[in-house]
Amino acid sequence: MRIHHVGICVTDVEKALDFYTRVLGFKQEETINIGGVNYYFVGDGNISIEIEASHNPGSNPHDNGIGHIALAVDDLEAIAEKLRQENVNFLLPPSQFRPDRKIAFIEDPHGIRLQLIQFLE
Repeated sequence: MRIHHVGICVTDVEKALDFYTRVLGFKQEETINIGGVNYYFVGDGNISIEIEASHNPGSNPHDNGIGHIALAVDDLEAIAEKLRQENVNFLLPPSQFRPDRKIAFIEDPHGIRLQLIQFLE
């Protein structure tokens, strides 16, 4: 497993993109639309920050600040099986929304969301 990106939720996407690109100097890498929602990636070539609009600002701790940490894995199904045996809570079981990757979301013991990503060839 290796860290792939950190996802943050913000109340003003344009302001966040300006800060991370113009002010801090990160490059805008890609924008992904899933289910009508845009996710913006900025990075330094090693790790990325995923920026998304807060869904309900203030009502959920995951809707402001760090929303999740993404971990790249080689075999999502095998890791998911191991996690099920450890009674890990899945927020999203292994799923495929794009042809080039499968993802799952789990929670750590403190409720921090972790995204698992398997990149497909």
